Amino acid sequence: MSGSNFDRLRTSIGRGSREESYHDAVAIAAPLGEPRRIYGASDPGTFLRSVAKPFQALAMLRAGIAETFSLTPRELAVICSSHAGELAHREVVRGLLKRGGLSESHLHCGIHPPFSRSERIRIIAAGELPDVTCSNCSGKHSGMLLSCVARGFPVEGYLDPDHPLQRSIRATLELFSGEILDETRLGIDGCGAPTYFMPIASIARSFRNLQDQQFLHRCGLEQRVQQIHDAIDSHPRAFSGEGRLPLRWSRFFSGRWRAKEGAEGVMAIWGPSGSLIIKSLDGSDRGLVHAVPDLMHRMHWIDDTTLQQWKQDQPSVVRNVAGRVVGEITVTVPDPSVLEADYNYSERSGSGVSR
Repeated sequence: MSGSNFDRLRTSIGRGSREESYHDAVAIAAPLGEPRRIYGASDPGTFLRSVAKPFQALAMLRAGIAETFSLTPRELAVICSSHAGELAHREVVRGLLKRGGLSESHLHCGIHPPFSRSERIRIIAAGELPDVTCSNCSGKHSGMLLSCVARGFPVEGYLDPDHPLQRSIRATLELFSGEILDETRLGIDGCGAPTYFMPIASIARSFRNLQDQQFLHRCGLEQRVQQIHDAIDSHPRAFSGEGRLPLRWSRFFSGRWRAKEGAEGVMAIWGPSGSLIIKSLDGSDRGLVHAVPDLMHRMHWIDDTTLQQWKQDQPSVVRNVAGRVVGEITVTVPDPSVLEADYNYSERSGSGVSR
């Protein structure tokens, strides 16, 4: 019954006794040593957006920024982050730029208000305006600029897809995903950096490979990946921040799992047992917030107690402005289909993986 309600990963938003709206998603789990599993009718593919940041940071480490600039784990966590724009994040970004002999004018990620509610309030109360360090991607862009300095690459045009740094990042993504990222896969992210379209199954493979010691040993990247994991694990607030999902969820991961959000409803979770990638088809994160705990429990990656604690933290109810419960949120998780083998996505002309 492909395409029916029975094979949709759906989060339903109810009001009274009626369904008012819903969010459909596709999720693919990639357990270590087991075939990947798809929850949903097909794999539509998606742009990586900010879930690419651990791999972008890996390319920066390969460029030598840790040794050249004596990076601390906290600084590396900010480079990997989609941060909340708190003062602590912004100070790290400014410090990184100063160390490389750079200024805020070199950052081409654009300006938006901080994601942190308290920092937005502080800025307004102080009569300040947001600057480029408020951008959730300013850490990543600072790392890119430092990579250019470390390798002697030109700082100008550092976001051009043909810039040597961006070619190195693309090669890293190809290595971990097994995909060929030619110009037909290229898009431009909200911060101006190149981003690439690939199957969700290949994104799941990429994050599973971050945990596959045999793969990392063959590539000679065990130490570099461990640096990234240590930074994320030891500095969860630097990696995320006030109100951000990775920080909110870190208490339920017991130091074993990590989450990285991306725009348009993309979420990556990875840890010792493999990876889980979920894509909300309408680009909203409202549905995946409630679907992720159920999927993690279905995979036996969290236990019953953790599931209940997680759901208590983000109740599956709809409240009105006065705080009264006026509806409920329910998640329907279909039985998974098994992806027995890798596939060549380009040969499918974007049609995805059918069940």
